[in-house]
Amino acid sequence: MKKYIRRSLLFFIKTIVFAFIWKSFCKQRSKTKEENQIMQTKKLKKILHYAVNNIEFYKKFKNVIDFKNFTQDEIYKLPIIDKAFINKNRNLFISKSYMWPVIKNKTSGSTGEPSEFLTSFKMFLIEDLLYKRLWNSTDRYKYSFMDPIIFLRSYLPGPNDKLYKHDFFNNIWYLSPFHINKENLKLYIDVIKKSRSRVLHGYPSSIFIFTQILKEYNIKIDQIDVISTSSETMLSSYRKTIEDWWGIEVLDCYGHAEQAVAIQQCQCGKYHNNDDYGYVEVINGEIIATSLNNFSMPLIRYKTGDIAIENTDVNYKCECKSTFSIPISSISGRSDDILIKKDGTYIPTVNIYTMMYKMDFIKQFQIIQRNNDKSVEVIVSGTVCDDNKNIIINNIQDRLGNVDVLVTVVEQIKRNQNTGKIKIIRRVD
Repeated sequence: MKKYIRRSLLFFIKTIVFAFIWKSFCKQRSKTKEENQIMQTKKLKKILHYAVNNIEFYKKFKNVIDFKNFTQDEIYKLPIIDKAFINKNRNLFISKSYMWPVIKNKTSGSTGEPSEFLTSFKMFLIEDLLYKRLWNSTDRYKYSFMDPIIFLRSYLPGPNDKLYKHDFFNNIWYLSPFHINKENLKLYIDVIKKSRSRVLHGYPSSIFIFTQILKEYNIKIDQIDVISTSSETMLSSYRKTIEDWWGIEVLDCYGHAEQAVAIQQCQCGKYHNNDDYGYVEVINGEIIATSLNNFSMPLIRYKTGDIAIENTDVNYKCECKSTFSIPISSISGRSDDILIKKDGTYIPTVNIYTMMYKMDFIKQFQIIQRNNDKSVEVIVSGTVCDDNKNIIINNIQDRLGNVDVLVTVVEQIKRNQNTGKIKIIRRVD
């Protein structure tokens, strides 16, 4: 009963927020570039001013920042911080004066070391609107309040549970990403049709696997007008398969549990930062994030560990008409998503993705490297004979040198039971 009351109250709040700010929230992305830069500068000044006066770690920078003649360049006077540093000094980053409700976001990260970040209830509401604004931005579809959405992610049914569930308060229809196979295809299609959703959102891998099965049986689902993905690296092979079969662009999204920045791809394929949400830097190929709205635990110049290709054409005008900045041209993955040769040389992720993509007998792959001896296990699904295994081994050794390589063929790559994601490249002890 208490859970129902809480969800009813949350639904009421989200309804009020949507009614009052939805139109202005959507218009923000199409204001002039100058207007959005002024808006972002004001928000950046506000969060920095709050931080140096209320957050213990930043108080020593109070006289360093020039608030009278403030420009965005003032942020470079503050140091870059990372997750390990925050874990050791967590209390120094938490506001003791913030009086509104806070939400705890936990993430284990690639090392398994638990981290806990605080975000405000306001951030929760904004995060909810970000995806709706994205779905509203295409020519084919405009989101309306409480439109149904299909989620092919974020649901692990129990032994006696159905493979789908309907979240009435958000009108989200969840389909299990753990049970996408030929036997369940009819059920998944029936749920999608029953939902009447025109938006399909999920992990890149889950939508890719679903698309592969639809393609095998030559089944089209014409009701879907928008496909968006998040939480995993979008491989070029995934994108091509999905876009070719569905006939629509994939809107890939980047974000993280820390909720410092959110970057979303438009229908023209450009990765726009939500400039009213976070401030983005790309340093040595790594995304450095600053939250503009989280006053409960401000993260300023936070080293995300995520690798991206920086966009150098800062004056580019996107045909989607959004004036939000385009800080990156693509997302490569995590900084720990790399393979290492025995001599310590790092091999770029993109190099490996390109190599595997050219092997058309592979449907999916996952590469696991052991830290101690640099040996590699390549787990693949597809039609892989012994000759194909040798091709994989030779290609891996061409790039990593004389390391032991094991090729394991499976029907489908296993997902992480806690997150539901597939981590394409893993390093383990």
